[in-house]
Amino acid sequence: MYNILLIASIFGFVLTTLLFLKKSTQPKATIFLGSFYFLLSVYALQAYIIDGGHLTLCSWFFLWPLMLYNLFAVPIYFYFETIIADEFKWKKRYLILFIPFVLSMIDAGYIYLQPDGVYENMLHNALTDPKNRLHVSYWLLDLDQHMLMRHLWQLGALLVILPKLLVFIKVGTTDGLKVILNKWLLIFWSGLSLFAIFAIFYAVVNMLAVNIFEWGSLLPIILYLVMFSIGVFPIYFPTILRGFPKPVKSTQEEAIETNNVTDLKYGLEEPEIRSKLEVLNKRKSFLQQDYTVTKCASELHIPSHHLSYFIKQYYGISFTAYKNNLRMEHAKELMDTGFLNENTMEALAWTCGFANRSSFSKVFKIATNHSPSEYIQLGK
Repeated sequence: MYNILLIASIFGFVLTTLLFLKKSTQPKATIFLGSFYFLLSVYALQAYIIDGGHLTLCSWFFLWPLMLYNLFAVPIYFYFETIIADEFKWKKRYLILFIPFVLSMIDAGYIYLQPDGVYENMLHNALTDPKNRLHVSYWLLDLDQHMLMRHLWQLGALLVILPKLLVFIKVGTTDGLKVILNKWLLIFWSGLSLFAIFAIFYAVVNMLAVNIFEWGSLLPIILYLVMFSIGVFPIYFPTILRGFPKPVKSTQEEAIETNNVTDLKYGLEEPEIRSKLEVLNKRKSFLQQDYTVTKCASELHIPSHHLSYFIKQYYGISFTAYKNNLRMEHAKELMDTGFLNENTMEALAWTCGFANRSSFSKVFKIATNHSPSEYIQLGK
């Protein structure tokens, strides 16, 4: 039964590694999410070691993790804040989230400063009677009180963020990516809330010394599986790691106006992506014949569907149209400077990234309403 905890822990560490190593246009949100799953992975691993009777092999893995667990509320709250606001700004009131952590530092430090016999006695009790290990006393609080406090903080953080979350999910409901993000956030919030509620219940029952260990031990296992099942979504839906920026009215000259109404654009780290696109455009990367959305996205270190979404939202066109517009501007520059005086139309098409004259002429006609030969005559 306890092997489930080990499997959950291993999966969690793998997920954490993927989250930390994954390049993102919203790295802060990704780091906060990865930090939470790291804490939960350590939590599952220690539960496996202690409840599974392996503490004798890892006696060092006993007291200090308490401080990590009491940080649960921090990455949870920061993750939702960053996703909703599309940024993270430190505020003094966030210090409230660290109260359980500070108290655990004091209690853990107190135990480590005591004679060795105090720590060894706690370790011995955990080895011989793991089901009652939550009753151990530190200095300020007992272990079950620490458990109650951290999950109360977790639930409190989730309730505080709920009004903002409900407002956030009402924005951009016609956009497919936003709908996916909304589903993820609601599932994630609900799972965390259930986790906190049942953990609070478990801690209270232990404080009241009611013996429910036989069935109560199944509760953490179920919760770990639920949490790590939720954690699978970032792998299959990487767009949820990018955030969904707040709407900003576009003032860019390139923005497409439909029916003379300026749409609200969603930037997805707009300055960063635009800056990188400009660098690629200056290098004339769009002139490569194999310049696809996948290749461009790879150079920008973002998913291809994310780039397509950005181009569509910001410029109002597809990536292919965006690429061809750049190629046509380059073609007109060459034609205006006499490129065709010494070269053929086939050479111009090849230089502009097209495999043949026919495809080049077709795109040129669509972009300028003139064929290449007509454009040359107009120039003359």
